[in-house]
Amino acid sequence: MAVEIDAERCATEYAATRARVREVLSDLSPGQEETVVPACPDWTVRNLAAHLAGVAADLVARRNPTGDTQAWVDAQVAERAAVPVAELLDEFDAAGPGFEGLIRNRPRSFAGLLYDVVSHEHDAANALGRPADRSSEGVVLSLDIMFDMVERDLAANGLGAVRCSDGVRSWEVGEGEVGLTIETDTYELFRLVGSRRSLHQMRDAGFVGDLDAHLPGLCHLPLPTTDLVE
Repeated sequence: MAVEIDAERCATEYAATRARVREVLSDLSPGQEETVVPACPDWTVRNLAAHLAGVAADLVARRNPTGDTQAWVDAQVAERAAVPVAELLDEFDAAGPGFEGLIRNRPRSFAGLLYDVVSHEHDAANALGRPADRSSEGVVLSLDIMFDMVERDLAANGLGAVRCSDGVRSWEVGEGEVGLTIETDTYELFRLVGSRRSLHQMRDAGFVGDLDAHLPGLCHLPLPTTDLVE
């Protein structure tokens, strides 16, 4: 089944997530800005903020990636390496309304970045030992976005269907017989499908079926090499 992406809800929640990110990253000391982010170990908290600001600013200005997306992201982070987090948050907020307009006008191209910003909201909170809203609308909508990606990745890898549930909603995506199922809480499902659990944690999560065979379709990004404990 095709997963429906609600453009207006995604745009509205992108704005709400920007506000939550500001709360998580407010009043940081210089040392806190240099805290390594366990979910993104090549980045500090400042680098993560630079990524969020850079992606929104570049896309609003139509400086889209033309080849290697990772090189595009790396350049954004490098250009802002010495910029304080408070200024990066201001840049993020300045670009935000324009980016939310892109989500409304072209959800298939831009709504997926709601998942990116919600994921990094929780990555930053975990790094800093600060609270974040694990029941936000952003977490809920990110699951729809991620299962849309899962459906495409399953097809690209010639894999059968998967069925996942958070106890309230369920997603059955892919073609053919269901070869993998799981039911867990909403936030844990968000982190499992969002490539924020190690292979060890994935195997211990309670999947029923052939997890290893379905991993290329279930996880859009490389898994962490060490357990991410939240």
